[in-house]
Amino acid sequence: MKALVLSGGGSKGAYQVGVLQKWMAEDKLDYDLLCGVSVGALNCGVLATVLLGQPVTAVNKLTAFWKGLTTAKVRKDWPIFGPAAALWKPSVYDSTPLAAWAYKELTPKLLRASGRTLAVGAVCWETGEYRVADQTSDDITSWVVASASYPAMLSPVKIGGKLWTDGGLREVTPLGEAIRRGATEIDVIVTAPQNPAAWSTAKQAAIPGFAVRALDLMSAEIMENDLKVCGLKNRLSVALGGMGYRNVKVRVLRPSSELDVSSLTFDGSSIARMIELGYNDAVRDRTVQL
Repeated sequence: MKALVLSGGGSKGAYQVGVLQKWMAEDKLDYDLLCGVSVGALNCGVLATVLLGQPVTAVNKLTAFWKGLTTAKVRKDWPIFGPAAALWKPSVYDSTPLAAWAYKELTPKLLRASGRTLAVGAVCWETGEYRVADQTSDDITSWVVASASYPAMLSPVKIGGKLWTDGGLREVTPLGEAIRRGATEIDVIVTAPQNPAAWSTAKQAAIPGFAVRALDLMSAEIMENDLKVCGLKNRLSVALGGMGYRNVKVRVLRPSSELDVSSLTFDGSSIARMIELGYNDAVRDRTVQL
């Protein structure tokens, strides 16, 4: 079983689109299993609305979504008080524009008819638990929206009487889920280079500037740990001849340079630049084997 694992990163998810333009549209790779958190869940959700065996159509649909994306289509300020409303609201911004799009375009019927397995992760604010939902789950669209809700910045989603948010708080690259579901080959696309670039504090406010930076750094650290653990288990599988570890072919592609854009800013020029970088990195085959 071949799986695609997409990490979080907010607007930096555009980088994943460029990579997939090479892998799916040109190389004709397709994926039985799509695992994602945060923006990766959203990207996986779009791909999962297209039938398995149609990789070109799937990535073209994802590209069209991103090329039409703007900040206003993702989030808006709360009425009257704007971001200051976060003092009594559950998030800094109101992300109902993105949710409305998802409930219209990522319907359970489409997600269940594609022949693909879709797995997305979200975290419960009340309990801190991490839960994975798939295309058979009740309210699967709500789970995708919850996973894509950038923590504290975008609106959490109420499911089963609890508030759920970005799965990237607990698992930035859901490699483990792909392995648990039987994947033998896994392609991973992360949205951060190995070493985060320096960041200017000039003209930055605690919210959202420093808050987004803190979450980006935290996500990068979780991401590194996910990849290291998977690599270690693969090496143990070889060294111990199995012994409870299954060797899985994993290749990882990450940006060759910093994606210098706020994770919550969606503008056409930045999106086009990140798509181009992702495509070029894939063409140059900058993948690393774990």
